[in-house]
Amino acid sequence: MIVRPNLALLLLALPLFAGCNDDPEPTLAQGIFAPLGDPLPSASATALEAFERGRAVSMRRFTSTDGLGPRFNVTSCGACHEKPTMGGGAARYRNFLLVGERLEDGSFVSTGTNGIQAHYTLDERNRFPDEASANNLALRNPIPFFGVGLLAEIPEGEILKRSDPNDKDGDGISGRPNFDRGFVGRFGRKAQTVSIEGFIRGPLFNHAGITTNPLSDDLRAMLPIPPPSDSNIGISGGALRASDVDYVTATQAAAPDEPTLDEDDVPDPELGGSDLFDLVAFTMLLAAPAPSEPTPESLRGEKLFESLACTSCHVPFFVDARAPTAIYTDLLLHDMGDA
Repeated sequence: MIVRPNLALLLLALPLFAGCNDDPEPTLAQGIFAPLGDPLPSASATALEAFERGRAVSMRRFTSTDGLGPRFNVTSCGACHEKPTMGGGAARYRNFLLVGERLEDGSFVSTGTNGIQAHYTLDERNRFPDEASANNLALRNPIPFFGVGLLAEIPEGEILKRSDPNDKDGDGISGRPNFDRGFVGRFGRKAQTVSIEGFIRGPLFNHAGITTNPLSDDLRAMLPIPPPSDSNIGISGGALRASDVDYVTATQAAAPDEPTLDEDDVPDPELGGSDLFDLVAFTMLLAAPAPSEPTPESLRGEKLFESLACTSCHVPFFVDARAPTAIYTDLLLHDMGDA
């Protein structure tokens, strides 16, 4: 069985229009579109300063004296997120492997560095040996970050209300949320990560061996995009718990919630809180790509898209803290049948 999310971490640069029904076109959120790699036009002056500092951190090439390694795949964030500009994706030569071992009882154990196959070591830059026990492999390409901060603003209730794990409405579509420590996941190929902070700290360690501590509460409170107002869903006092929902936990590369540590000679954490804050702020503030102007072909395609019920999963609009935002996903995992 293949389980895939309808998750695009960038807002699609598609024409935005009413489609083939008679519903009025919603008024979209303003100040969210910009050329690729630019910040949200709505960002404050203070946020823009953090954005530029974070961009510099993303371009920094780490060395062994900074804490690179001892096992690693790249030496900078930009190595995987520079196409077509900083904050984007990568060419296919930057593909990486998720590795794990499927045991006889059917359980799954991640191998490598939290499920990532390391390619290099600091021992004269030698290739790191493949994981001998790994019998489950999955190829991944780095994900662009354009518009990702807008996903952080979507209330959990907006995601959960679209959950229909057993297709009770009979439309042939079954979708389940993926929970991360009791919160609704929304980042990563299978929505396995709940926060942009975790989404950044994981690859820093898994691909570069750079250790970090979680941001302090004071720094989190200063981030340019706060968590959604109902972010306690799944935790005591929330309207809904993970146990109340039919969901799946789709294992991918681990996103840490605790300090990351390694065995090299550089004291942990190897990236300080202020640099991590700036890097998270940079990622949060990357604007969504400006939508293309409608054309006759795209208008026909949009009508076909809706008539084929593609919008049942690729939901055109989500209501967040700003206004309706076009993301074309429901942030749920869908059973796509046997491989």
